[in-house]
Amino acid sequence: MIRETYALTVRELKHWYRIKIQIFMTLVQPIIWLGLFGQAFNLSALIPPALVPSYFAGAPNYFSFLAVGMLAVITLFTSMFGGMSLIWDRRFGFLTKLRVAPIPRGSVPVSRIISTMLRAVFQGIVVLLIALAFGLVSGLTGLTVASSFNGLDLIGLLVTMILLALGFAGVFISIGLLIENQETMFAVVNVLNLPVMFASAAMFPLNFMPTWLQDVARYNPLTWAVDAARVFVFHNTNPLAPVWLNMTALALFALAMVGLSIFAARKKLSAT
Repeated sequence: MIRETYALTVRELKHWYRIKIQIFMTLVQPIIWLGLFGQAFNLSALIPPALVPSYFAGAPNYFSFLAVGMLAVITLFTSMFGGMSLIWDRRFGFLTKLRVAPIPRGSVPVSRIISTMLRAVFQGIVVLLIALAFGLVSGLTGLTVASSFNGLDLIGLLVTMILLALGFAGVFISIGLLIENQETMFAVVNVLNLPVMFASAAMFPLNFMPTWLQDVARYNPLTWAVDAARVFVFHNTNPLAPVWLNMTALALFALAMVGLSIFAARKKLSAT
């Protein structure tokens, strides 16, 4: 299974980097998000300066808070496109070839999950670099990390992104395996993406939300990821949950969704 998974993963990555517009959008999308939301919506100005870190999970300003949240948002959207690729492969007959190929069915979703995860981590690193670079431009606010931020914190941040990407890639690839119509897939993705994004602590602090939405957001994997990430980046001393609990929840989420995608592949890609 390892050889087949590796071959299919390489195929997916080649499809990605050979389309130059995708690489271009990887660079432009974070600039748009951070520029429009991070610079235009300066929520820090609404709060007394002494209270800003307590409102924004240890971040010194809203832009820094949002920049870390964008890591989770980019992961969510990258995972969505990982599921969409299955629809196109079915449409052009590649999945039909895989159904009759002598390969483990689990290698199909696992390869796409791995390639999606690698893309999400790459884009997350791009987001971090762009957010840091904003601080070099006069008149703009940039990402400010904790003065004691170190290599272990960076590793923790990357592990958080990897677990989140594995989980959401598993979700959307499972959906892509179960849904055969691209219009239906687009509808399902649109229904899921915005509620998952906005019902989380990725873009706004929970204490800005009504009580019922705060309760929903606490069970959102995006919230688990950004809560842990802000501890690593800002050394937030008052997270929504302990880091070990967030990481454990993300690991279980990733394991469950990868397992679901393998199960769906065995059901839908059977040669009989």
